Amino acid sequence: MTKKTTTGTRLRGRAITALVAAASAVAVTAVPAAAQEAPRVCVSDDFKIIENDRRAAAGTAYVEFAMMRIGGEGEADAPRREPCSLYRELDVYWVDQQDRRVGAWAVYDGEPGEPFVLGPEETAVLTVAQPGAANYDPQVCEPTRVRGLQVGFDLGDGGVHAPTGGRDTVCANPEVGVPRYRVEPHGY
Repeated sequence: MTKKTTTGTRLRGRAITALVAAASAVAVTAVPAAAQEAPRVCVSDDFKIIENDRRAAAGTAYVEFAMMRIGGEGEADAPRREPCSLYRELDVYWVDQQDRRVGAWAVYDGEPGEPFVLGPEETAVLTVAQPGAANYDPQVCEPTRVRGLQVGFDLGDGGVHAPTGGRDTVCANPEVGVPRYRVEPHGY
């Protein structure tokens, strides 16, 4: 009888262990896969960028842009309905009427810091500090009218055009009048 009890106890123990393992497996798989993964990196298709504000001080124009996350409706737009991580180091430069880069690539103003997550329809703020072309000798500066900014999120990414209405003049010479920029979550 002792032998039967031991065998019965072992069988019950194995059954309980199997049930606990099965319950644990169900609990682990019940967590959505998306919740276990980090958000994807933001790309140009995630944004519409518009000029939001403009001010000037000490010969520098400060142009603020709203980087609005745009959502999608169709199945192909599903990734745009999910959060994405925005890295602060972007490819930012002025473009002329023919979409050619004018002047220097903008440099990040300060330490970029960690990326931040933007959900659909959330907004980040891009501020560009552009030294005035009038601050430099025209022969050195080569003043050129631009139609807006181009903002790229990754190498090979076509970027997003941010129009400024053609009212900005920057130095075509990339050695002078180098723009600086910052990217922050809205309301930082």
